[in-house]
Amino acid sequence: MKKIPIVLSILILNTFCSIAQNDSIPFLNSDRPTQSESPFLLQKGFFQVETGAIYVDRDDKERQLERVRLGTTLLRYGVFQNFEIRLSGSYEMMHVYFKETLQDSTERGLGPVTAGFKVLVAHEKGIRPEMSILGSITFRHIGDEAFSPTYSFPTGKLLCTHTLTKKLSLGYNIGFSYSGETADGFFIYSGYLGYYISAKLLAFVEAYGNFDQGDTPNNRGDTGLTYKIRQNLQVDLSGGMAFDDNVHRYFGSAGLSWRIPR
Repeated sequence: MKKIPIVLSILILNTFCSIAQNDSIPFLNSDRPTQSESPFLLQKGFFQVETGAIYVDRDDKERQLERVRLGTTLLRYGVFQNFEIRLSGSYEMMHVYFKETLQDSTERGLGPVTAGFKVLVAHEKGIRPEMSILGSITFRHIGDEAFSPTYSFPTGKLLCTHTLTKKLSLGYNIGFSYSGETADGFFIYSGYLGYYISAKLLAFVEAYGNFDQGDTPNNRGDTGLTYKIRQNLQVDLSGGMAFDDNVHRYFGSAGLSWRIPR
């Protein structure tokens, strides 16, 4: 009989310890579904999977393209408190209809694979934003030939976020990248406003694109929602379009992010 109070005391103590630990665990921060990357890093020793699917419909004077990317997966691991490593890839299906020749083609296979890192530059303080640098390289000859670039190419971004109010945040990325097909690079940018409708539900609106010297900017926009089911599990839904009179481009995306352990 004396053992029963002791066992109950241990169970109660473990329960309170678990609650205390859960309260100290931060909410999940993901790099999807926005085109902007977050400056917040994954905690040391944690692993995070961010995956989903995206459908793209693109129509111009020469062709109509439908592209589906399944398992668009980003794997992240916190090596240190201020440094994480990343690996991403996807499985893709693409159907192209050529308007002049009335021919079409369909391709399926593994999409390009990208490896990279994110490093913390500075924490947010006053008017100074939370800042990180992201560097990555997309590899050639890894994946199906229809989707892989001709040359491996790097991408670099400065990632920033300002906390405007308890519910409103402003984020933006500025960087430089290549297409993997030529030696000419181009500037990339993105910026978004995020608003917490509740503690778990976030709505965002975003503008992004790329441009090079002397060329017309390629501007796009999207909007969407994220919902935190648990502290380590989030689902998302988003959609967007291109702002170009010559190209009609629309896309829709859905996915989830899961941090391990909690």
